[in-house]
Amino acid sequence: MVEEFPVLKYTVQLYYSPESKETEDDCERDPPIQIASGVLIKNTSKFFLLTCKHVFDNIKVEDVVILTSWGFAVRLPNEVQFINNGNDSIDLTLIQLKAERVDHLKAHYSFLPKKKLGFKHIFDEDLWYMMFGFINKRTTLKSPEFYVESFGFLTFIRRYKKIEKIGFNYENNITLEYNRRKQGNFNDDLSSFGYKDLKGLSGGGIWLSEEGKTPGTFNYILVGIMIEERIDRGFVIGTQIHLIEKSLTQYPQ
Repeated sequence: MVEEFPVLKYTVQLYYSPESKETEDDCERDPPIQIASGVLIKNTSKFFLLTCKHVFDNIKVEDVVILTSWGFAVRLPNEVQFINNGNDSIDLTLIQLKAERVDHLKAHYSFLPKKKLGFKHIFDEDLWYMMFGFINKRTTLKSPEFYVESFGFLTFIRRYKKIEKIGFNYENNITLEYNRRKQGNFNDDLSSFGYKDLKGLSGGGIWLSEEGKTPGTFNYILVGIMIEERIDRGFVIGTQIHLIEKSLTQYPQ
């Protein structure tokens, strides 16, 4: 993925890196472990990280970091808002970022403005959609630095008749086709053989070209967040972005 690709500047990789309990015999931390993706967004004067709730299952939010450069990272605050329902089919986390964290991230990333959040988007089977994020196994540690490769591909809606039987619904969710024999990395031939393991894409964005049927455009709006992969059934599940709109209004401007 070329660096100037526009959605890359809003997309971050999340790493598990618990604060070390230093002792006389152990003063070094284990290297961070890549776990998921996320999107940086802005609502007027407020700044947020948007990712999945399940990313924080069995770990503390403050033990997750965003790497910015070698030896530097932004640690997440422990005050978060989980946006979910009884069967975990929404699966979102909204984390407000303030002060030093925002300033540090702005030196390396950008925050997607609210006008680029597709709250009113109606999903259409004739449109191209793009998933974008980071696959855990495509990030490698070559001491002392991480080599990170982003992953994005274009696809279409794939309706699944039994969606409710697996705990989801089309009021909240979206299912997009992922055929390994037809989907590859964004810059590859689309007929190339795609990756079998997409772990790490959770929390990454589902984007729509503003021109709709022109997949080569560089103007995108965010319409969803990836939450699960069902590669055995040929699709990836996302949560629609409108489900964060009410939560954003709870933060005074």
